[in-house]
Amino acid sequence: MPSAETIKNSKSLRFLGELIDDPNLFHMNRRSVSYAFFWGIFIGLLPPIPVHTPAAAIAALVSRANLPLTIAVCWVGNPLTYPLIMYALYHLGRIILHLQPAPDLEFTWAWLSHEFEVIWKPYLVGSLLGATSLSTAGYFLSNFMWRLNVKRKWRARQKHRAIQ
Repeated sequence: MPSAETIKNSKSLRFLGELIDDPNLFHMNRRSVSYAFFWGIFIGLLPPIPVHTPAAAIAALVSRANLPLTIAVCWVGNPLTYPLIMYALYHLGRIILHLQPAPDLEFTWAWLSHEFEVIWKPYLVGSLLGATSLSTAGYFLSNFMWRLNVKRKWRARQKHRAIQ
């Protein structure tokens, strides 16, 4: 992973101007980590398009989330995990729309392109609902875990001071 200075001094990123100078993009704090989990999970669970990483980077820049963590978390939807994610999100959308499972599942482009109502509509609904709910849960869970860790360290410091 390149350092923050290398990224900031990159000629190809000069068009970002002041956005890239934000310290939250490269520092770990409760807010930047929570936003990183939100945007990383949200973008990672959207339908597989080849722009997940740039979309995650843009979301991190705009929301002032931790940039490397946002990009890393967005890779939760990677070529190894995506078949399972797509299957789960399809069934989530199917349940929401009260549809029966698709008969005779085939994984050919011709079959998939003709089955919008049966496959794509429930998958897209499931993707949006799943991405929104899981990213919100990731935001609150990371925020909670950060606070819990701070409290644990504070208590350990107090205990250490009491012993001395």
